Amino acid sequence: MAQGHAEALLHGDVRAHIVRLSLPSLAAMLASGLGTLLDALMLSRLGSEATAAAAVGFPLLTLYQTIGFTLGMGAGALMSQAIGRGEEELPGRAAALSLLLALLLSVTLSVLSLLLPGPLLQLLGAGEQTPAQALRYIRFLLLSAPLLCLSLVLSSLLRAQGRAGAYGAAFAAGAALGAALEALLALRMQLGLTGIGIAMIAREALTLLLLATGAVRCRLRLLYSSPGVLVQMLRYGLPTLLRQGLMSVSGVLLNRAAVSFGEAALGGMGLAVRALSLVSSAVIGFGQGFQPVCGVCAGAGRMDRVREGFFFCLRAVVLSLLLLGALLFPFAGPLLARFGAPQEAVAFGARVLRAQSVVLFAQGAVVLFNMLTQSLGLTVRAALVATSRQGFVLIPLLLLLPRLAGETGLVLCQSVSDVLSFLLALALTRGILPRPQRTGDAETG
Repeated sequence: MAQGHAEALLHGDVRAHIVRLSLPSLAAMLASGLGTLLDALMLSRLGSEATAAAAVGFPLLTLYQTIGFTLGMGAGALMSQAIGRGEEELPGRAAALSLLLALLLSVTLSVLSLLLPGPLLQLLGAGEQTPAQALRYIRFLLLSAPLLCLSLVLSSLLRAQGRAGAYGAAFAAGAALGAALEALLALRMQLGLTGIGIAMIAREALTLLLLATGAVRCRLRLLYSSPGVLVQMLRYGLPTLLRQGLMSVSGVLLNRAAVSFGEAALGGMGLAVRALSLVSSAVIGFGQGFQPVCGVCAGAGRMDRVREGFFFCLRAVVLSLLLLGALLFPFAGPLLARFGAPQEAVAFGARVLRAQSVVLFAQGAVVLFNMLTQSLGLTVRAALVATSRQGFVLIPLLLLLPRLAGETGLVLCQSVSDVLSFLLALALTRGILPRPQRTGDAETG
């Protein structure tokens, strides 16, 4: 299976291979994003405190995604390059080790968080009137999050083996079940937050169950993996760890900055972030079709195919997001009003959404630059690109702009960060891909 996958990616139309692999990834990421967006929609209908609870829980959800994406992308990139080199046992070792670590880390985090709910809420930036609603929601989130974490790892492993369809269907089925249960339990049976929580757990459980039937090729005997396998896996996954980890930190700082302007600002920021996360999910899903192509072709020394595939993806994403931004700008308010949130929260969230719609193309390009450098094993450059938008660019802006320009400064923080991060990514990735007439070697980090 693995070698047949490698042969397919090394021949034929690179663009066709990327589209074939990206469609299931795109479906999976959109289904996952729609699930979390539906949670926010249901919560917003329960009042302003529940809307704020969704904003408070988002950084915690991002933390679990950090574990899953880090281990999954690290193991997946290692597997793709090993498949491209013709290695047979290394992919199985990486798969087994990543699943074991994801299980241990996610369960440990949930247990500790359930035992210390008060400090957790304060750490997440909850306001004085938020904890009662947020605590109920976060308890369900903590129970479902380890399932999500394992699903993210499994999906990366299946994608690295060229089995994208298996996980695309799993995420779609999970999202459909979650939506049906939320409509039944939260709306028809009037169970409120409890119904939303039960639906969330069921959604993640079904997704994980279906992914597990995809039978990723790893055996328990391979868990004796040498430390070298773990080091290589973490090297490939380090940029994701930094990006997602700093996303959690910046999410907390964003909540703290927003709550200082009132509960409406916190709720509105949460709505905008959730809506935009769907766009990010789509870009990531499309880019995930490029990652196996990049890894296998780079492992086989075919950097010309890496270049062709990357610029195809970059053009597609930038043009699509320019169009989406133009459509989103005039309809930001009516779109967020669909959530049924208080008018003040919708008005603030619409300002954020309009500011972000202007620079969506920059956000998408940064994601692709990060995927390129990460898949090639360029650890330092990938880490710098990955940590710019949600880290050392955004965090100082969150600490500075709201103090200088009030609510307007808070609204503009993420947009300014996107532009600066885009310029930095261009500088860091210049010269990585050789021109058609030249042969280039992948940097080792």
